[in-house]
Amino acid sequence: MRSTSERKEGPEGAALLGQAVETYRAALEVRTRADHPVHWAMTQNNLGAALQAQGSRTGGPEGAALLGQAVDAYRAALEVYTRADHPANWATTQNNLGNALRKHGTRSSGPVAAALLGQAVDACRAALEVHTRADHPVQWAMTQENLAIIEAARAQQETCPVPAPHLRAALAHVEAALEVYDPAHMQYNHQKATALRDRIRAALDGA
Repeated sequence: MRSTSERKEGPEGAALLGQAVETYRAALEVRTRADHPVHWAMTQNNLGAALQAQGSRTGGPEGAALLGQAVDAYRAALEVYTRADHPANWATTQNNLGNALRKHGTRSSGPVAAALLGQAVDACRAALEVHTRADHPVQWAMTQENLAIIEAARAQQETCPVPAPHLRAALAHVEAALEVYDPAHMQYNHQKATALRDRIRAALDGA
């Protein structure tokens, strides 16, 4: 249901996302952590994705609240998806958490926003402990791109006194991603990351 709802636009898509959230919450009444810990964590991760999509489509405080709930769901999943026991799921969920924190941070302001964006960086860096370039090059590159987006957002944040260091970090991350994004075989990713690199370079020139 979630993948279908994410493709739908307007009220229909929003309604389907709401139904997805309700369905995952209902599943958690049976898939409890005590009785089904791995399925509970998987459902928490899916709930987080649905809440994140719903929050991204919803404006104002309501949308920010939904993104906060997505963060909570991903963090709940990480209580079971530990690095020791489930390294791949742990890394994927850390990356998901980083994205949700970034979106929540860009919808917030002041010190709260700065803290959320800092936590987003921490989550993505954690993912890179497992998603290494040697073993998982595509996931590594995508997380590098996510870090570039987060660092660029930190540079634009109102409490950031000096944006240049964050912009330089963002540029390094996106250039790392472009080392993996082959323009022949990953054209969309390469074009998107190239456009991001160009925006970061322009921001640095104006910093």
